[in-house]
Amino acid sequence: MRAVRLLLVAAVVAAVVALVLWVPDPVEPSGESLDRAVVPAAFDGGAVSGTWYCAASSIGSPEPPRHRVILTNPGPDPATARATAYAAAGPLPPATVDVPASGSTTIDVQPTFGAPELSVVVESAAPGLVVEHRLNTDTDSDQVPCATSTSDRWWFPALNSSRGSTALLTLFNPFPADAGVDVEVVLDASARTPAELSGIVVPARSVKVVDLGAVVQRRDLFAVVVRSRSGRVVAETTQRFDGTVGLRGVRMQLGVPGEASRWAFAGGFTGSGVGESIVVVNPTGDRVSAEVRVVPFGAAETAPEPFVLDIPSLRYAVVDLSAESRVPAVGFHAVSVVTDGAPVVAALLSSITGPPGPPAPAVPGEVPPPERPALGSGVGITTGSPVAATEWLVPALDADADPAPVVFVHNPGAAAVTVNVVPVEPGLDATARSESTTVVEVAPGDAVALDVPRPAVPGTAVGLRISAGSPIVVERFVTYPGQDEFAIGLAVPYRTLGESPVPLPPG
Repeated sequence: MRAVRLLLVAAVVAAVVALVLWVPDPVEPSGESLDRAVVPAAFDGGAVSGTWYCAASSIGSPEPPRHRVILTNPGPDPATARATAYAAAGPLPPATVDVPASGSTTIDVQPTFGAPELSVVVESAAPGLVVEHRLNTDTDSDQVPCATSTSDRWWFPALNSSRGSTALLTLFNPFPADAGVDVEVVLDASARTPAELSGIVVPARSVKVVDLGAVVQRRDLFAVVVRSRSGRVVAETTQRFDGTVGLRGVRMQLGVPGEASRWAFAGGFTGSGVGESIVVVNPTGDRVSAEVRVVPFGAAETAPEPFVLDIPSLRYAVVDLSAESRVPAVGFHAVSVVTDGAPVVAALLSSITGPPGPPAPAVPGEVPPPERPALGSGVGITTGSPVAATEWLVPALDADADPAPVVFVHNPGAAAVTVNVVPVEPGLDATARSESTTVVEVAPGDAVALDVPRPAVPGTAVGLRISAGSPIVVERFVTYPGQDEFAIGLAVPYRTLGESPVPLPPG
């Protein structure tokens, strides 16, 4: 009998220890540098484990969206991960998932955990594993990489509460202590913390959704910053546009947990049926001078004159790139924001409300610029990157989508760089990967658009491992089979212990 009791006690202790090992650390490491905090980044070997926080799961639709967490493993060995879902009332029993070598696995959150609108934490000791999440309805989708750190502040430079839209803020606290936050709203002529957004308490190991549109009503543009009073949270916003005022689609944005004096956006476009604008927020107590520079792909040496902005304290400035004649209406372009040294936060907004126009007339002896994907609707947002890295992963994409996804590679350096693009797809041996590798050269200050290769097995998701001889910035334009919708945003840079992505070179 005594032996049985001892076995039971040992089993309980082992279970508690295992649970503690998988609970995220409630305190972020001190001294975390800007280049590690501002964008989600994956460890590429040498790390004990990696933790990913996927916060948002609501979009304000009549029916909850389908929430999927996508794990991409570029390594040569299978990986195992543990996923824990959180509701307003607390965590649910975790699930263990396997990810094939050089492949991906998708967690369909509601069927897996038995409830809708859940936040998810994914933990794994597998080097190189990257986690992204997607929200979709029958007609609309968006996706972003999950967070790899928490923060005491989260910036959202561009939100919309106009008619026909929703603006939801998800505050995710997977840690053992309660968190308290204030949400400051930045408008075109003022900045304030409304009473409804002051002192919001997010209980330990829970999630809270705040309807920003109910507080900041009928605004085409506003910014917010989530500031912690105590504890830390992961913050993410979701927007749904129902087509009432022309825009239709879903837009997700992971908050930006830091400011920088330079931001790079690897790919954008204007033209027929497209709206594109850049928003720059000044979070400081002084006026800030900033330049918005647009570089058409292949034309770094003849780029148009930059747009000069003078931004008062706690205000934002907007440049409607789709309305500016100096920005070519055909082809892709990279965008950068450079200040006089002061830190800012920026976002690039894209919307499609109609099909593309006719192709540009052919010019003898010249390669025609690439055309934007032939979609008729959709909305997207990217907050760019203040850092560059030599290794990036584009998480698994539906490469069979029509039109196909596109990957943008921007070289912010002063010298040309050689870029290697290797598909991440199950069943590719070393020889097949070598034969499928694409090598491109990107001129200084320039960018290129890469097609995502079709999978060897139709219906298989394909990721891309992108490496370069010097630091680059990588974004992807995602399309979805059977939907007239898109997502645009950063890929995921890699870092090793002791090495991080590097800040962009000064302007």
